Formats: sequence, structure tokens, C-alpha cells
Amino acid sequence: MRSRVELAVSWLRLWQLRSRPWLRAALRWGMRLPVLLLLSPSLAPFTGGSAVAAPGLVSQSTLVRMPLDVLEQARGNADAPVTVVEFTDYQCPYCRRFQAESWPALERNYVDTGKVRFIVRDLPLKIHSSARAAAEAAHCAGEQGRFWPMHAVLLGRKTKLDEASLLAQAQALGLDAPRFRACLTSNKYEAEIERNAAQASALGVRGTPTFIIGRSSRGELDGVRIAGAVPYADFAAYLDQLLASR
Repeated sequence: MRSRVELAVSWLRLWQLRSRPWLRAALRWGMRLPVLLLLSPSLAPFTGGSAVAAPGLVSQSTLVRMPLDVLEQARGNADAPVTVVEFTDYQCPYCRRFQAESWPALERNYVDTGKVRFIVRDLPLKIHSSARAAAEAAHCAGEQGRFWPMHAVLLGRKTKLDEASLLAQAQALGLDAPRFRACLTSNKYEAEIERNAAQASALGVRGTPTFIIGRSSRGELDGVRIAGAVPYADFAAYLDQLLASR
């Protein structure tokens, strides 16, 4: 039995090869299952890729395409072979779990080594009353070149997100406090946060954290949608699979 990750990668290869005439013809005649078998890792030499399964991470129904922005809040090499977009909510306990348990090793082993470009998008859920203000705080810190330190602080497991706490965190990070306060209280980034949330909805993202993982080209990302605080071992196994199939 093929794992769900193998199927996901097969669908991703299918998407990337969709312009080839033989593939279009096969799909038109309902040959999706044979084509998936053809693109399986066991026949990797045919497609130029190879991989090791990471069971249980993704399913075949999560293939998506999304536009990227040149001004993304991103870590890592802009030309990295794999791109990851995280939709996050700063009040979400699962986002905080990912930040504490999975992110440090991902940053060290994949982002800092040039293998992965990691992008953050806002998705403050309506059930979290402080999430939107926290998203504003991250953007306001970004104005002063401190988005990522503020991002990390906001996702701390014990971080409070009321206005007084946000202002105290800004001061602790050495930000211009009056400028930060003016930005935060004016809802300056409300439209940008709404755009991120609208795009998340269009991609079928329903909760946080959700990740889009794949390859980017010409301002677009083709990848799979993965929901939940994915354990580092599973995340790393899937990244290794994508990197090996270049």
C-alpha cells in the first residue's frame, strides 16, 4: 500500500508535468490511476526524482497553487528549491506548539542551510479575540525591521496579547515605542491582514497552522496543503522527499 505522502508527491509531479501532450491525453481518457502509478517513487528514474515515504503527513487531495509577493515576510534563500508558506494565528495553541517544537530544527536544518524558503502569512481566526491585534503588532514591528523577533515572541507559549503586553514586548525588542503604538492603534495593516485571510479561504485553509509546501516559479507556488502542528520528523521527511525529487 502506497503512503499518502507518496500519493501527494505523485500528484505534485502530475501537476508539474501537466503540459506534456501524452499526460494531457492520458488524463482526458480517465487514466489518472495508471499515471499516478507511473509517477510513483519506485519508477523515479522515469521522472527524474526519488523519495522516501513519510507516512501520514498529507493526502492526495491537497494540491494547490498560490501567488507569492516579492515583499513577503520570508526567511531563507529566495532561490531555495523548496518554499513553505505558513498561515498562522498568534493566539492559536497549535501554532505555538509548532513554533516551540518543530520550528527551531526546521530553521537550523533547512532554512539556514538554503534548502527552504519559509514565508509567514496572517490568518487571525474569529474565535481568537486577540489574534488580529497580534498580527498588527507583527507588521508594525516589521516596519522597524523586527518582524521575525516579534513573530517569535508572539508565539511564545506564555505570551499575553493584550495591548499593554504588546507594547511591553515592542519596548523589550528595542523598537521606537511611540511609532509602534501609533501603528498598532491605527489598524494600519488591516487591509493586508484581510487579503491574507481571503487568500487562505480561497486555498481551502480552514484552521491554523496550515502549510503550503512545494516549489515556486515566476511568482507562484505549486504545492500541497498540510494542516496542523506537524511534528518535526514528519515535516523533515517530506522536505527531504521533495528535495530528493528535484
